[in-house]
Parts: sequence; structure tokens; C-alpha cells
Amino acid sequence: MEKLKILDLLIKYETWVKKGEIKFLKNKPKAQKTILRLVNDLISDFREATGKEGGLSVNLDWHRTHMTGQALWENLASAALNDIDSDAKGNSKLFDFITAATNFEDLLYGLDTYYRDHTLHSIWVYFVGEHILRDFLPNVHGNLNWYVYNDIERDKSDYSDRLLKVARQKEKELYKKVNEHRDAIWCLISLCHDLGYSVSKLDKLNEKVKDVLEFFDIPDFRHVGYSLDVEHQFIVSQFLELMAMEVRIVPSIDMKDIRIRCYRDDTIYWRLCRGFEKKQHGILSSYLIYKILGIFADASVRGVAEEWGFEDSEAIDNIILGDILFAIAQHEFDFAHLSQLSSLADILILADEIEEFSRYGRPLSSRAYYDTTAEVGINFKKAKQGKDIEIEIKYEVDDRHPLKDFFKRKAESLCRMYSLRQDTNVNNAISYTIQSIKMTAEQKDENLFLHLRKDAGNKGYLPGAEVDGVKYKKGEYSIEIYDDKLHVDTEDKRIPLDDWLKNGNK
Repeated sequence: MEKLKILDLLIKYETWVKKGEIKFLKNKPKAQKTILRLVNDLISDFREATGKEGGLSVNLDWHRTHMTGQALWENLASAALNDIDSDAKGNSKLFDFITAATNFEDLLYGLDTYYRDHTLHSIWVYFVGEHILRDFLPNVHGNLNWYVYNDIERDKSDYSDRLLKVARQKEKELYKKVNEHRDAIWCLISLCHDLGYSVSKLDKLNEKVKDVLEFFDIPDFRHVGYSLDVEHQFIVSQFLELMAMEVRIVPSIDMKDIRIRCYRDDTIYWRLCRGFEKKQHGILSSYLIYKILGIFADASVRGVAEEWGFEDSEAIDNIILGDILFAIAQHEFDFAHLSQLSSLADILILADEIEEFSRYGRPLSSRAYYDTTAEVGINFKKAKQGKDIEIEIKYEVDDRHPLKDFFKRKAESLCRMYSLRQDTNVNNAISYTIQSIKMTAEQKDENLFLHLRKDAGNKGYLPGAEVDGVKYKKGEYSIEIYDDKLHVDTEDKRIPLDDWLKNGNK
């Protein structure tokens, strides 16, 4: 199984740029030259640091690496934004935000055990996604799901051959236009997916300030926070509607022609509203770019009860802009039910999940930089026939990170996002149905795994444990999700995975 390494990803990306395979950089020599220079600087720094004793933690100049990474982030985002709309405004304000957010993030490194640099993390997620799409899933890369639904195709027995032909041609035209900006769309999704992360951590910051102020007997502590005033409500409504919108090709009333109309997906809308109320960092990231980037001024949103038609250019704008926002928001949903790989939103969740190999952070106890929590390898096994796929993820967990804590975090994260037994129908895009996900966490001679399966019971390999006076041996157990939590099914009882691991053998 191939391990993901930053140096390898940087070299791959350099090759793709030079060959003109990154569409939004092709035939743009100035942008290409700048980005190649920054990528080369990172390649040199990582190659030199990796080759010395102590590795990245000791030898990498972290400040210089971050500054190079921030410059690369800005130049990639600029090229992608200009590819979508060369006349759009507000791009420079986004770059000002990155500087402000970086300065603020410096204050937050003590809030989590391993708080990572989110500018660099977003760049690595971008590279990981490109690697998955180009090297593992080229069929998906060439025919992504853009959430365009051809209702005439779905119910083709009800319509004439002529109408069916026109509908297919229209769908093909829409996909062709959107795919011209595919690489720029993925770049923006990945680079911007964590922009709201630092703001979402204000509650933790308040808790730590309150712990100190209690010693001064100061009861009236005014928390740092924010609320959206009534003046924001209209733009919030437009923002949520755009993300929950489905573009559908439908017949005209007289059944003689086609129309492109929009309908709201109420299940998505509910999840978006809930995420916004909870101030999840995914939807805050989407809201930020919606507010400050001029490309979103081109989105057309009407009342939720209306069925309304587009000009093709409006449809294309809404597909592109709505997909960017939705993918970023969805990666933090509480109630996602993913069972396929077909869209950039699916790729973001997977790439973000496995990007553990560069969780750069300063553990509070030592104040030293650690360059990783785990090295990660990934493999995709496709069925010989059909569109089924199995995903295998293997983590080699750093000795300084407790294995059971790591395993619990990753297992809960997978179960929060994936529901393999759900049947999800998509349009004519290439879609791989996920048959199984096997996640293994290894450390020295110990390994744990969780195996989620579509057509069979889930399994896990767990350490021995003593729960409520009963001793359980190390080995394979059935694992299921009950009431939103992972449980271990034994012969006599159902035990929460959290309790099992807490009481596991030392």
C-alpha cells in the first residue's frame, strides 16, 4: 500500500503543472511560473529536512515553510478564482483574511492536543485530492457528479424519443461547460474548506479565559463571540438556498420542449440550517467566501416555492458556485449519509479524513513541534464488473500519540460521515458505490481496525478489556452504530466502544 508523503505529492503536482494537466494554470505562464517556484521551494525544504537526523520536526524552518505555503495558497486561489471569472471582485479581501486568520491562529495552538496549521493542511488536502482523482479514480475525475438531474432520462418511458434526445444533449452541454472549470473548483473547495475553523474555536478560548478569571473573582466575564443580526438574514437565506438547490432538466408544460429548473432539497437544507446554527466550521467557511468573493454575486436565487427557468449561463454559474459552497459545508455535517464516490464533495471528505500525515502542531506539554500524528497509506480496490469499490486506509501512529485515542477519533469520524447501507442514486456521472471501508491503526506491534461493510455486519479488531467485571480477550468483534454511537456487540451485551477502550488492557 502506498504511503502518502508530502514530498511525493509536491513532486507529483509539479509534474502535472509542467505537463499542462492543471487546467486553470494551462496557458497562464506568469501564474504557472510563480506557483512552480513556490512548489520548488517547498520541495527543496522538505527534501533537505527529511534527509537529516530528527526529520521534519527538528530540521524544517517552520516559519519559512508557513510563509511559502501561504504564498502558494494565495497564488493557487487567485489563479482558480480568475479561471472561473476573470472580472470578479473581492479576491484580495480573501487574501487579507488569510493573513488575519493566520495571526489569530497563532493564539490557538494550546486549545487542542495537536492543533494543526490550517493553511498548510488545506494545501495538502488539495494535493491529496488531486492524487486520488488522477491516480486512483480517473473515471470519476473525468465525469464528476455535479448534482444535475435529468428527470426526463429518469422517466424516459413517459416521453418521446425526440424530447429524450434534446434532454440528453442539454445535460451533456451543461457538464461540458462546468467541467472546463473542474480543476479550479476543486482547488477552491480544498483551499477554503477550513477558513472558519479558528472562529469555531472561540468557545474553547472562552473556557480557558474563564478558568483564569475565576481566581480573580470576576463573575461578569463577557465572552468573545458573535451573532448574526437581522440585517444578515436576507443574505443568509440566499446563501442557504443556493447550497440546497438542485438543477433539474424537466419537460415544458406542453411536453414539446425542455426546461432547466431549480428545486430545493429539503433534507440538505435542514442539515445546512443545523450546521449554521451550531456554527460548524465547514458552513462558516462557505459563508465567509460567499460574503466576500464577487463570483457569488452571479448566483441566481429566487423564492423556495418557485419553479423557474435559467439561461444556460445562469445554470452553469449556479452549478459551479453552489457545488463549491455545498462541498465545503458538507464536510462538517453531523448527519451525513455518504455511500458513494462521485463528486468533489465526496473527495473532500475522504482527502480531509486521511490528511493526518502532516498534523503539524505544538503539543502543550512539550511546546515542541511534531511533524505528524500518523503516516497514512490508502488503497482502492475496484470490482472487476460494476461500479463497486473498497477503500483501505492504514495509519502508522506516532509513538507519542496514544493508539486507542487515535483509533477512537478516526472510527467515530468515519461513522459520522459514511452510511454504506444507504442506497443513493445519482445522475449519469461515474459513481462508485462503496462496498467497504477498512481503517487500520498500527503502533509498534499493536494494531486495531474497523471494517465498515455494505452487505455484511461491521467488524473491528480491538484490545482486550474488562467492562463491568467481565473480561474480554483481544480479537475481532461485531461493531454497530446504535443511537449515534459505536458499540461492540458481544455474546451477552452491547458495550459502547468508548467504554471498551477506556477499560482496555494497558
